[in-house]
Amino acid sequence: MRFLLLMLAAGGLLAAQEIPSPTSGKEMFKAYCAACHGAEAKGDGPVAPVLRVRPTDLTLLTKKHGGKFPGAEVAKELSSIYQAPHGSKEMPVWGPYLSYVSPKSEAVGALRIANIVKYIETLQAR
Repeated sequence: MRFLLLMLAAGGLLAAQEIPSPTSGKEMFKAYCAACHGAEAKGDGPVAPVLRVRPTDLTLLTKKHGGKFPGAEVAKELSSIYQAPHGSKEMPVWGPYLSYVSPKSEAVGALRIANIVKYIETLQAR
């Protein structure tokens, strides 16, 4: 039930916005990720308090991986359609959705994921 409520809340947030450009990682992060991870990607978005597991502070990914940004891992988490990202089913699986918003081109879905990953990389703590 909690998952359903979260998905409805996220869906409402998305429905209220126009589909962001696939070339803007920042716009897509705001539309798809900020509700849980927060505008500054610190895991403190407006939906975060109702989640069983606090969203990851995405600004610490490089630090947690020995100084190397784990871009391939982030892309895998975003594009996964079979695993429950972050060990729970609370995080939406964005891969199919990011491809669905541009159904005529699988490449556009891949571009969306790549640009979100690039944007998250720019947010890393120094």
